[in-house]
Parts: sequence; C-alpha cells; structure tokens
Amino acid sequence: MSELNWRRLLRGRFEPLIVRYVALSISTAMVFATLTVLLNPAVENENITALLTTLATAEASVLAIVFSVTVVALQLVVTRYSARLTSLFVKEPLFRTTFALFVGAIAFNLLAVYLLPIQNSRLVNASVGIAFALAAVSTFALYRFILLMIQRSSPDDLISVLVERELAPHEYLPETVAEFHEIEVHPIRPLHRTITRAIELGEYQTAEQGIDGLQAVLLRTYGYLESECSKEEAAQYATVVSTEVLTEYIPPILEQSYTHEQYDLVSGAVGNVEAVALDGLDRGFTNVTKDAAEGLGDAFDTAPLTWEGNRLRDPVKESLLELTKAAARDANYPAFRDVFHPLDMQMTVLLRRRPDTNVTHSLVGDYYSREIVEIFEVLVDRYGPAVRDQEINWISPTKERKWTLPDEAKPLRHFWREYASFTETVLRYRVSEEEYPFVEGSIDDGWRQFAKRAANSGIDDLATLCCITTIQLAYRVDQLEDGRLGMWTSNLARLRLDYDPAIVDRAFELLKAGKQPEGQNISVRTVNLASTDTDEGFFERFFSTGEEDTPFEKWLVELEKDVYERMEELRERE
Repeated sequence: MSELNWRRLLRGRFEPLIVRYVALSISTAMVFATLTVLLNPAVENENITALLTTLATAEASVLAIVFSVTVVALQLVVTRYSARLTSLFVKEPLFRTTFALFVGAIAFNLLAVYLLPIQNSRLVNASVGIAFALAAVSTFALYRFILLMIQRSSPDDLISVLVERELAPHEYLPETVAEFHEIEVHPIRPLHRTITRAIELGEYQTAEQGIDGLQAVLLRTYGYLESECSKEEAAQYATVVSTEVLTEYIPPILEQSYTHEQYDLVSGAVGNVEAVALDGLDRGFTNVTKDAAEGLGDAFDTAPLTWEGNRLRDPVKESLLELTKAAARDANYPAFRDVFHPLDMQMTVLLRRRPDTNVTHSLVGDYYSREIVEIFEVLVDRYGPAVRDQEINWISPTKERKWTLPDEAKPLRHFWREYASFTETVLRYRVSEEEYPFVEGSIDDGWRQFAKRAANSGIDDLATLCCITTIQLAYRVDQLEDGRLGMWTSNLARLRLDYDPAIVDRAFELLKAGKQPEGQNISVRTVNLASTDTDEGFFERFFSTGEEDTPFEKWLVELEKDVYERMEELRERE
C-alpha cells in the first residue's frame, strides 16, 4: 500500500470529530474545574459522594435509553431497505464519540467517588467541576447524535452517507485484487439493494439518487485505481469491481423501473451506465465497457414484445450504439467486437421472436438503414487510411485456407459479415410475416451507403465486397417481390458512374465465376412461397430446393446489362 493510502487510512481511523470533542472536553473540564476551585464551596463529603453517584447513574440511564431507542430506529431502517446498512450506524463517528464520552464520564464519576481524598477540599471541588463538564459535553454530543439519527431516518441521507463515506474507494477497496475476491458480499450490493427496495416502495426519487450514487461510486473508483495502481493492475481491478454491478445489478434495476412505468428512471439509469462505460473506455478499461454493453443487452432482452416495450428498448439501443461507435473509434478489434456483439445480437433476436411491425418499424428501421451505417463510417474513418493502399483479398482466404487480412482490415470485414447476417434475418422475417420489419423499399439503404462509403474512402476492394452482397440481396428481393429492381439497378449504375467502374464490374465477374465471399452471404436460393404444407418447417420451406423461377446465373447477366444501360442513361442526363 502506498504512502498516500496510509495517510488516508489514518485519517479514516482518527476522525476529526473525535479530536474536536476531546479538545472540547478538556477545555470545558479546565474551565469548570477552575471555577469550582476558585469558589471552593464547603460541601459535606457525603453530599459530594451522593452527587457523583447520582450523576453516574443518570448518565448510565440516559445512555441506555437513548441507545436502545437508536437500536429500534436502526432496526426499522434495516428492515425497510437492507440489513447491510447496519454498518452505517456502527461506523458513524458521532455514535462512537458520544458513546465514548458517556462511558468516560461515568467512569470518572465512579473513580472520583472511590479515589478522591477527603482532606483536600479543592481537589474534591475540581473533580466535581470536571464531572459536570464531562456531563455537559456528553449531553451536547447526545443532542447532536439524536438530531443525526432523525436525519439518518431519511432514505436520501442514508444513500448520501453510503455513497460518500462507506463506498469511498479508500474505504471499501482492499489492497489487492486477490483480497477483493475473498470478500463474500460485493461492497456495492447494499446500495443496489437500497435502489431496488426504493423502487418497490414507490420512492422513485430515492431510487434515482441511488442510481446516480452508483455511477459516482464507479467513476470515483476508476479514478482512484488509475492514480494508485499500474495501468494493468488498475484495469484488472476495475473489471473485478464492475462486472457484478454492470451485469447483475443493472438489468434488474432497468426491468424493475420499466415494470413500475418509471420511464424517466429507465433513461437516467441507462445514461449513467453509458457514462460509466465511456469513462472506462477513456481510461483503457475496455472490459468495463464490455460488461456495460452486456448488461444493457440483457435489459433489452427482458422488454416485452409490445410497443410499450420500446420504452425500455429505445434508450438501451441508443446507449449500445454510442458505446459501439466509441469502441470502433478508440478500442482495439477484440474489444470492439465484444462491445458490438450485444447490440447486434439483441436486434437479431428481436426479429427472430417475430414481433409486430409497430415494435420494429422505427427501432429496426433506424438501426438497419442509418445507425449501423454510422458505425461503419467510424470504422472506415479509423482504418481506411491504413488499408487503402494495401493489396487485400477481402473475398476469401488466400494461403492454405487461412486469412491473410492485416489487423486493420479485420474490424471492417467483421462488420460486413455481421451486417450480412442481420440482413438475412430481415429477409427471414419478410418471408415469415410477409412484410418487412421497417418501411417498405428501404431494404437496400444500408448496403448502398456501405458501398459508397467504402468507395469514397478509396477502399475499392471492400466496396466490391459490399457490391457482391448488394447483388445477392437484389436477387432475393426480386424473387420475393416479383420484380421491382429499378432502385437496385440505379444504385449500382450510380456507383459505377461516380467511382471506379471496376468496383461494380469485379463484383459481377466474381459472381458469374461462381465465387462468393467466405463467411457470410445472402442466400440466392429461391424461397418456396407457394408451399401450403403447414406441417413443413420454416427452414425446410426457406431452404427449399424447388425449381427457381429465374436461375441466379441467368438473372445476374440480365442485371448487369440493365446496370450498364441505366448508367448510360444517367450519363446522358448529366
């Protein structure tokens, strides 16, 4: 433990409050003793003995009564929120100080009765003065203690003390990660329990304060670890502290807030988690961001398949999107992949559960056509300059069936593969529900923007890869909707006209040669929509090998011809 830690530990053990009361007791005792010595009243020893004995008895009675009442009040608070809040009262400096003052005053009275010499009247009077001084200081401390207990009965104050004192990093963090693992109950669990209990009781302002406190504790902890530990140790310790909080505490809080129709509380909690995750990412604690994304993804999954469920899904999706873009901009590839996975997986699972379009219309539509493109743009801006001038085979492995992609290309191709997989899920929804999960006709939006963004950044081979997927998707849509290829033809023609024509030409060449990208493709097998066999499973119908209306190879040649003709029309108009 560093020298700074030792200083903080000493300050925590020797409270300024105790020092102040000791100084007050000494000064008051000196004043009272001086006055009684100067006055030096003639009092019978028996009366003095009776006085000191009565004073000791009274102090003991007050001590017993007040602290008994305190225990009852403590029991009420503990029962209402969490049994682990007992430590807040036991560790309260004023509690310990008041108790010590009363015990000291009682002990002094009894010792004075037993030890003071009868002959020295001045010493006896000084002792009486000191006894009264201790009684006065103890009574003052008791008064303040009673006020404090009344204040502590407020849940807001309870949370404030818990966050500011008990969960201060130097208070609850052991010296090493190994020692933290040995703790049976996570130190932040009492705060979590207080939040959930407050929501149950309808005390939503208290719950909001607790959620804000949760954010404050984690952010303070990260800053403390960064200043006190090496970079590697700090990242490891931050992960150990945060994992349980972000993955086990946050989802139930969000679900419970949604169940109680506290949508502002949902948005606030999601925003706090996002702030914690972004702070962790800025400090290099990427596992914190990963855990936050996982916890938010679990909360997304708990929302019911109704329009009202979007009150939980919408803020969660927005935060997951921001975390994914931040990871794409600042984190390494494995971290980006881990952060992006919950967002993509939950959107995919949502479509697989077949909700109505009133659930998916804007939620999935914005994700498919706009938000996922924003992530791609961040990746292209970051990795584009590094891969622009390299000869990269984006289509398939080139050496003993192993990929030779440079590290800078892996996030881009991973993102292409995940988006192609999500597009397949959209198509399956279309087959199953006979409608798209978003605005009709926007199925091509994302891929059109992908190809243009890659071409605009000079990553021509990546643009070709996107064109291949676009062509595959156009075929599937053509088979599903019996034509309506105008927008697809125009998109490819415009791409060929505005950028290097080889981008589109090579896509057609590879597909006509039977070469398709490794990893993920839009299936070009025809969907058997005419089947009425209700006992036939979806996947059997989806992957039916029935005769195609227009084989892909023949359709491909016709599309290429239409693209060239459309390009000439566009050129003439310009």
